[in-house]
Amino acid sequence: MAHVIDRDKWARTPDRCPDHWQGELQCGAYGSRSCLIFNYLPEIGGGPRLHMHPYCEIFIIRTGTGLFTVGDRQIEASAGQILIVPPNTPHKFTNLGPGPLETTDIHENGSFITEWLE
Repeated sequence: MAHVIDRDKWARTPDRCPDHWQGELQCGAYGSRSCLIFNYLPEIGGGPRLHMHPYCEIFIIRTGTGLFTVGDRQIEASAGQILIVPPNTPHKFTNLGPGPLETTDIHENGSFITEWLE
């Protein structure tokens, strides 16, 4: 069965920021083994603290530039690039600017499992 999921089901503020995607969806409820996060980080320095998952996470950088900490590596990634973080690897990222950082993050699991390390 196909599912069409309206923006008001996953977006944090669908009416306040119609030009920016921000929110998340656990797709396991729809038969998928994935979760999605749509990040819109307008401020330089914004981003999640160090954490890890027991599955891969894929980051699609849509706009801007981010500094990703992946294990003991620092990786600068910009619009158009894709970064794949292996399972059980500590990671975090921050907006380097100038301007906003927008990413689409794909978790290879039907529900979020996150261990926060900071």
